[in-house]
This record gives sequence, C-alpha cells and structure tokens, in this order.
Amino acid sequence: MTQPRKSRASVRDAYKTSHSANTGDRIPHSDKVDRDDPARASILITLRRWELAGITIDDRAVEIATQECRWRMEQAMLEEPVAEGDVPRWRRRGREADIGRQSWVYYVRCGHLVKIGTTIDLASRFSAIRPNEVLALEPGGLILESERHREFARLRASGEYFHPGPALQGFIHALREDNGPPNIRASVVPDGQDWFPADTPAPAET
Repeated sequence: MTQPRKSRASVRDAYKTSHSANTGDRIPHSDKVDRDDPARASILITLRRWELAGITIDDRAVEIATQECRWRMEQAMLEEPVAEGDVPRWRRRGREADIGRQSWVYYVRCGHLVKIGTTIDLASRFSAIRPNEVLALEPGGLILESERHREFARLRASGEYFHPGPALQGFIHALREDNGPPNIRASVVPDGQDWFPADTPAPAET
C-alpha cells in the first residue's frame, strides 16, 4: 500500500533550526553579531557555513569569523580605488541613511574590562551593550578599530574586550585630554567607579 507523501516541512528543516541554538530567528546566530557591524552579513554567512560543516559555533568561533570577515573588508577598502564623492562597493549595499554619517571608535568600560568597538550610531550601540562608563571616543571606523585592536593585542581578554593595562589607560586618558570627556549618560549603568577622573595623571607605561 502506498504511503502518503510527507510534506516538505517534515522532511527537511529549511533553516536547520535543529542544529542551531538560536531558535526562533530566521537568521542563525544573528544575536551573536553586532547589528551595526559593517561586516555583519559576511560574518553570519561564514558562521552558517561553518555550522553546516559541523563546526560548533561558540564565542571563539564568532571571534575568528569576525576577525576574518573584517580583514577581508579592510582589504577591499584598501584595494578598491574610489573617486572623490563616490561610494565604495562594500558600502553600496548598506542603508542609504548610513552614508555620510560620522563613524566613531569608542572605548567603554564593561565591568573590569574595556571594550573597543566602532559604530555610526552611538546611542543605539550603547543601548545594546549597556556600559558602566563611556571612557573615550575618537573619529574613525573599521580600519582604525582594527589598528587599535592590534595595538593593544597583548591586553586582549576576548574579542573586543581588553584588560585595562597601563598602555591602554594612558591612551584613553590622552584621548580624554585631547577630545574632552564624552559626557554620555544615556544607557550607561553606573557602578560607582571612575577609572579616569579629570585630576588623575596618565599612568606610566611599563
């Protein structure tokens, strides 16, 4: 006797949600990648390919995928000639509202660590990460952020989080002297600490 044909939904899980911890989201692991990361789409595609290949997508995998995809984007930015006033290819797929907006590299304290990141929307970013203190800002984007990550690589705790060694403290203190304190209070969760009071000299680098 011929068995009734199963529906496609019962035969194959189109989005492989049975293999992803990110249930309820059509894009697997989208909650693990910053929404304003310029390389977000490439990072998510990379993570999906790795998952299908049987690789466990943990924090370390996300960190590696992020570094690789950002590096590729940096190379595209450096290699592609762009005429004055033109929009580079790697940005044409972004939202039109983002074009021409100021990009910032930010330094925020989250607990006992310093997060170094980049964003074009400070209010939205800080609302997402809820830092304990906004330490400093400097104009710049993905390339500058990567330079800072390399500069303080020996202090890296994980991903974009760094231990507050004297070199990093001194650098942030110098930014505050040059640019002034950020004076951003929205979305900040105070914990009673102040790493960089105005009357404290910059730590000596060892």
